[in-house]
Formats: sequence, C-alpha cells, structure tokens
Amino acid sequence: MRSASRASENSSTNRLLRLPELANVSILTIERFVWDGKNQFGIPYPSYFHPRSADELTAWQEEMRRAERTHLFAFVGGARTKGQKEVMRALVLEQCGSSSRCLRLECKRGSKDCRTPGRVMDVLMRAEFCLQPQGDTFTRRSVFDSVLAGCVPVFFSKHTAYTQYAWYAPGRAEEWSVFLGPERRGRIEEELSRIPKDAVARMREVVIGMIPRVTYAHPNASWAEGRRFRDAVDVALAALTKRVRDALSESDNNSTRPK
Repeated sequence: MRSASRASENSSTNRLLRLPELANVSILTIERFVWDGKNQFGIPYPSYFHPRSADELTAWQEEMRRAERTHLFAFVGGARTKGQKEVMRALVLEQCGSSSRCLRLECKRGSKDCRTPGRVMDVLMRAEFCLQPQGDTFTRRSVFDSVLAGCVPVFFSKHTAYTQYAWYAPGRAEEWSVFLGPERRGRIEEELSRIPKDAVARMREVVIGMIPRVTYAHPNASWAEGRRFRDAVDVALAALTKRVRDALSESDNNSTRPK
C-alpha cells in the first residue's frame, strides 16, 4: 500500500496502518514499516508472470536455469533526486555504466522500456547478479523481477528485503542474495567478481527455487491432480493461519493457568 502521506522518508507505509485501532489486525502489504510494524507482513510485488499450471511454472524455472548469463551484473532503474537515495542510485548507475560486465536498462522519463516486460526480463535473465538499491522507498518490484529471472539480488539496505519478506525468503540471506554494506559499495564489480562460480550457482538455484513462492498464480489456473504449487497467496494464508492458531493456543494456555 502506497501513500503520499508517508510515515518516514524511506517508508511507503500508510499512516492509517499504524492507528492503535489496527494494532491487533494482521496487515499484508508490499512494504511494512520496519521500526514499528509488528502486525504488518510483507508480501511480494505482483510480477509479470502468472502461471496457469504447474507445468508452465516448471518450464519457466528450467528456462531460467538454461539462460545464458553473459554479464556479471545488471541494473534496471533510474536516477533519484533526493538525499541518500540520489547518492546510492548515482553510485550504481556510474559503476554499471563504466563496466563492460554490467548490463543496464535505465528508466528515463517518457521511455516505456522499463514498463515493457520482455525488455526488463531480457536484461535480468542475462546477468548473474541484479543490483537492488532502494527506490523512492526501501522496497522495489525489481527484487521480485530478478528472482523471477533467476538473477541473484544484490542489496544495499537490509530493509529492501531482509526485514520485509520473512515468509518468502530463506532464513539465511547469504543463501540467495548478496549484501554490500557502505564500505563495499564503491567497488561493486570487484566484490561480485570475488564470489566463486560454484557459490553463485548454488545461490541461483535457491533463487529459482523461490519462484513459486513469490509468484501469483493466474486466477484461471488449472491444476492436474497432485500438480499444484504453493504460490504467494498460499504462503500468506498458511502463515496467517499459523499465526491465528498460535495466538489461540497462547490464549488457552493463559486461561488454564492457576491464578
């Protein structure tokens, strides 16, 4: 949920979601307020891919495994004009633009390239790593586009994914992503080049394995017997059900304790 009335400069969380009256309501949102959002749960941005069957999903995963990764890293995005976001985006654009090993699709005003699914995916699926500096807020849809492309995401803020999508990402961030802190951001190509090829292959396989969980199946999807996969909605419903059961169990335990 986006709002022009933001809780902070870096968060897109609507102030409405932080009202005391909603404290006991479980809220699903594409970006949670990381400092005070215990009842908010991050869910994936909708992507370009909505499989109609498990076979279609499996075929997509196999295509991403076979994709020819011609570049070390890629970036899809544009410049920003305010504060730290401007500095980080400028740093990424500069380093990507000066490297022959980086594939860049720059989103400029008036251009439709970044809104053309085929163009975006063609860039992401040709790279080993996809850079994910924060956008106008911490999170960005490109994180999920890169997962869909089998491209290992590279983060510069822990709030772009690690504190957002606990239901969807593996517990250990290093299994599926790379984090570059402030001291490493000025040498992106060098840092990524240091990662052994076998480690990159393992991360990519984990990323490709995440695709079903972060994908929203087509509303008219048809499932052969025993061939259904758990999509982003299924994951959220299962997690919410567990949350309710745990709360009820805790309530029952408290009510049976001697006073």
